Amino acid sequence: MAPQPTDQTHLKQYFQHLAGNSTVMHALQIGADIEKDLLAFGDKPGLANSMSMSLMHHLKSLTTKNAGLVPGSLHQALEVYFLQCCRRKNAAFSEKRIIARVLGLHATPLPAKSLADTGTVRMVTHNRSAKTSYKRGTLLVDHGNEDLVGSGDTTLSVPVDDSWYVIEPDESIIFVNSKGSVTLAVLHSKCGQCPDLLTYVNSIINEAVNDRKGVRPTHGGELVLFGWNAGPHHAHVFGLVNNLTNKKKLSMTTRQQKDSHALGILALSWNLLIASLPAEVSASCIEAIDEAGLPAMTVKGNDLDFGYTLDLPGGPLCFSTAEQAPSEAYIPIHIDQLYAPYVMNWVTLHAIMDPEQCQLHGGHSSGGNYVDVSFKVVVKCATDTVMSMQPCFQHGMTLARDGVCRQGTAINFLRHIKQAFDEAIAIEGDVKAMVT
Repeated sequence: MAPQPTDQTHLKQYFQHLAGNSTVMHALQIGADIEKDLLAFGDKPGLANSMSMSLMHHLKSLTTKNAGLVPGSLHQALEVYFLQCCRRKNAAFSEKRIIARVLGLHATPLPAKSLADTGTVRMVTHNRSAKTSYKRGTLLVDHGNEDLVGSGDTTLSVPVDDSWYVIEPDESIIFVNSKGSVTLAVLHSKCGQCPDLLTYVNSIINEAVNDRKGVRPTHGGELVLFGWNAGPHHAHVFGLVNNLTNKKKLSMTTRQQKDSHALGILALSWNLLIASLPAEVSASCIEAIDEAGLPAMTVKGNDLDFGYTLDLPGGPLCFSTAEQAPSEAYIPIHIDQLYAPYVMNWVTLHAIMDPEQCQLHGGHSSGGNYVDVSFKVVVKCATDTVMSMQPCFQHGMTLARDGVCRQGTAINFLRHIKQAFDEAIAIEGDVKAMVT
């Protein structure tokens, strides 16, 4: 803390200036943030030099130790202000506890069998086909939605026959193979008791889609990359994604705020996914992350390894000890090359925004469903669904009808990003030095 000023006259004058300023006094009465206003009065009490506490905390210490110099009106206003601060702090702590409990963020991940034993999840033993005849690039479409495909396109209508599984929107299920390994997990309504939180996450996703450049521009929809990436296709350059479309028009504060919002919901996604999905999935991915050695997700100017903030409408909630997301987060049949056995995603919204445009009649469906081709499974998309899948096998999304909105977060482990990281480490020796 800064040393106490010896000039009591200057300190008394400072307190009198605060008491005489209607803007500061009103801000104290309503509990508003006045730290900038405090600095505007100069630095006689050494407020800006306090490195160990906030300006208001330092002011509280000064007024307590020099109570005889504080005008009565300022003393009363400060009492009201700090009482409101204490109430807000307690309310935020209570809100964090509710979110953590409802989402199970502090829970130890359960193995697949234990999840099935709870009675909320069904476990099915099912093996992959040894070989499929479907080619990469084949468009996937739900039965009844064939009108979405052009006459010359190679198409696969799913489900192909009765041997395929169709997971309904309200069904939670875990597939294991004959060896007992988890192959696909679909869990619904993990955030059902916190609808406001889900609304907030969707608002930040919308903001990211509007503010940032997408990848895979030839595919439908928007795919926004966040965190670390491997640079352009013609050169492996490991570094932080820099994809804001109008960054020159935005202040540094605004850019950092947008980055912080995205970082927060992706960290929330990661902690929700690893706590909710089968322990076999979480453990194998965490092991692959540790072995790969890639840094956790971050943004420019942030050097913290833990913690994230959700800037909710009712006030920010800081989960200071929580893990940050892994290094990267992100429609025809394709295969992804990964350094981990699974990817995870959280579908935060699947809704028909324009029924007239969607035209759900004559056997049509909304589309936008996940398909594991070699596994012969169709997962009907639904809001608030967490999933883990093995994308090293043929998979894809069915074409969605116009007027349908589907969005969410995905945690990926792409091999080419790890390769770029390994190359960067071999040259630079330290990723943090590269970022600086």
